[in-house]
Amino acid sequence: MHGSIHSLERDAFVESPLHRIDARIKLIFVFAVVLTATIFNNVYLMVLMEIYMLFVMLFSKIPISNLIKRIIMIIPFGGFIALFQPFIRGESVIYYLGLLPIYSEGLDFGISLFLKFLVSITSVVLLSSTTPMYEVINAGKKLGIPSIMSTLLGMMIRYLFVMVDVLESTIKAQKSRALNRKNLNYKQLLNTFGSLIGLVFLKSYEQGERTYLGMLSRGYSKDSNIKTLSQKIGFNDILFLSTTTLILSIGIISF
Repeated sequence: MHGSIHSLERDAFVESPLHRIDARIKLIFVFAVVLTATIFNNVYLMVLMEIYMLFVMLFSKIPISNLIKRIIMIIPFGGFIALFQPFIRGESVIYYLGLLPIYSEGLDFGISLFLKFLVSITSVVLLSSTTPMYEVINAGKKLGIPSIMSTLLGMMIRYLFVMVDVLESTIKAQKSRALNRKNLNYKQLLNTFGSLIGLVFLKSYEQGERTYLGMLSRGYSKDSNIKTLSQKIGFNDILFLSTTTLILSIGIISF
């Protein structure tokens, strides 16, 4: 678990042309892709956007198989909803799967919904795999996200890694006491799982109190102005954004 969650950050620090693109430009890129996927329903436009993003991934110097695996891991959450659309939406029956009718309108909507989700997820995976999390937050702050929101997002991301470490140490402590889940019945397993959740919750609460007191002792308040490193928009940044805008415009006009 520890290795998998930290692999995202390791990939984000790879040196490549795509990694050197300013985080603000990549954040605008994600907003543009998601907005386009939300507004337009054309399947060919979605396919064009997906092909373009897969092509962009080739410049990241990250194994394309790793990026595709991350996309596949998230797809079931939205793909599950799209899967049922052909059976529940529409009037024109085109096929019977056993006793279940498949509607033409539902099939079209399901494909469109799946592609919208796929395109949006691909853009987010592209951003998270090529940009450190703190740079994404700083970019959002520079683009107008309220300071309190960027601070909360930063704390949430830091806590994610901290709580994974806490969970791993707790599980390791249980194993060192010869706790084997395979030897437990269902009720004992639920009790053990409940105790584990409670313990992690208490540890997270204590960690939160310590963090809050530490921030106060360093003079932090809601009016604190946290300085971030400023980076100028370069030629490659403008070229990437212009190319994306051109591809989206061609897709919208053509399809």
